Amino acid sequence: MILNIGERIRELRRERALTQDDVARRLNISAQAVSKWENAVSYPDLELIPPLAELLGVSIDGLFRADSEIEADDCCRKADEMLLDPNRSRESLPMLREAAIRYPFHAGLLRRLGTALHFAYLFPADLGKTVKNESGEETLITHGDPGLLRESIAAFERALDNAKEQNERDLTVKSLIAVYVSAGERDKARLSAERQSSLVFSREIMLAESESGENKDKASADALLALFTQTAVMLLKSIPGSSGSQRGADDEARVIHAQRCVATAKYIESFFPDGRCGRLHFILAQLLYYPTALFAALDEFEKADECFVSMAHHEKANRAYGEGGEYRYSGPLFDKVTDSEPRYVRYEPTKQPFTEEYKTHIKETPELSALLT
Repeated sequence: MILNIGERIRELRRERALTQDDVARRLNISAQAVSKWENAVSYPDLELIPPLAELLGVSIDGLFRADSEIEADDCCRKADEMLLDPNRSRESLPMLREAAIRYPFHAGLLRRLGTALHFAYLFPADLGKTVKNESGEETLITHGDPGLLRESIAAFERALDNAKEQNERDLTVKSLIAVYVSAGERDKARLSAERQSSLVFSREIMLAESESGENKDKASADALLALFTQTAVMLLKSIPGSSGSQRGADDEARVIHAQRCVATAKYIESFFPDGRCGRLHFILAQLLYYPTALFAALDEFEKADECFVSMAHHEKANRAYGEGGEYRYSGPLFDKVTDSEPRYVRYEPTKQPFTEEYKTHIKETPELSALLT
């Protein structure tokens, strides 16, 4: 259990010689509700925390243990490990929900709760299965309970209200926009996006312009890393049609887009002659999956193989990036850039849903099948 707020309420109530009935009457709730708090059956609603703290003669922070920040940060670290795999997001929900009650103003914790809820909506345990409705018709499960989206939005909005650091605000806004889109609230998503700074006024660009000497070199390299990442992300988000692995009337447009993905990957790779591009390995593996799947679907296996090999190498490099200690990039523009705590972001491109014909081709081609391990 993360929470001990019930014990804290009982402790403070007794110090002030208050009964459960006294607390209930002052807060306009039932004595049974207070009893449930103290016995960890339930927890106070967020709107009751300020008057409860005032009644018990402590600040809101004082309502909780002195080690609250340490506990909250530990919870964030545990959540980060689980959220690397969207399918494990459901495991983190009980912990994060309880922690959000204990630390209702911790922006990082609330943001992680919002992320876990969004993942739980996007990747329910029964995703892809069919169920029968009241009419006996079979329905394909494509998402989780819509209530998870509403809860996610509330968590992100609270996180934004309490975020003190700009980086935390930026991360929260980006995630909140994604949840708004999932919920069909595009007007709110658009308004949130319009309030953000233009790309040309981003933190990375401004730091590169404000520094000099070695600091300027490092800031410029950081700006390029961010630009490379966002270029790849925007290409992935602008894929025409429903999926790169499906054929359709817009095959010509998809091929052009696939060629852009390949060209962009090669352009980024050209900046790292020794192939050490750290966190970019993850995004490059994703970028190369689309042309691999499309060319395979079009039976152009030679082109697909070329992309597959590069994609699998980036995934292996991505795994190695997260296994070592301090990581140093390669290339004349990036040799001063290091990552002190590199983290492996799980992505297995060799297990993506290629066509059955291409899966067979991979297994029967030694140089390709060797990349599956």
